[in-house]
Amino acid sequence: MTPSVAGIVLAAGQAKRMEGRLKQLLPCQGEVLVHRAARVALEAGLTPVWVVVGAEEARVRDALQDLPVQFLSNPHWAEGQSTSVAAAARQLRASQAPAAVFLLADQPFVPPALIQRLIAAWQAHHAAIVAPRIAGQRGNPVLISAEIFPLLETLTGDRGARALFAAHPPLEIPWDDPRARAEIDTPEDYARWCQP
Repeated sequence: MTPSVAGIVLAAGQAKRMEGRLKQLLPCQGEVLVHRAARVALEAGLTPVWVVVGAEEARVRDALQDLPVQFLSNPHWAEGQSTSVAAAARQLRASQAPAAVFLLADQPFVPPALIQRLIAAWQAHHAAIVAPRIAGQRGNPVLISAEIFPLLETLTGDRGARALFAAHPPLEIPWDDPRARAEIDTPEDYARWCQP
């Protein structure tokens, strides 16, 4: 059997724009955001699913205790998203995953079908990076193949894999539902998307 595509849920940040509230743990339509992201990853068939934790790690772990996920502690989370991506890349290389889908904990309307579409495109085209194109813009989640993992370990600052896209343009697949782009960054975003 070939190894399965892994899942990485980035959930280590402090969410400074949420006025002191850890957005990973905010309820959205009956489910806290990080739980929703991890559940969707599992429903899409990603395995294993790693959740990168940092800020308020114990509370985030507790919110996921009913799901069969694994945790990856990032003690350097305050230095930016790159530290979580690099930590995930090291784990992925050690586990010899052929590829991984990176999900953000603050995007509650990414469906399992979108993740499965990314995987199907990767299997068909052997692209190094696969990303959705939603409402005319490149979005998340992003599938990254193992050949790119070493480059992820070199990232610095508060940026993710997007820093590599110029040198490694993603294969883009269309996705029609613009809600998949919704991101909970501010109290206004939260009110709009999660408290209708």
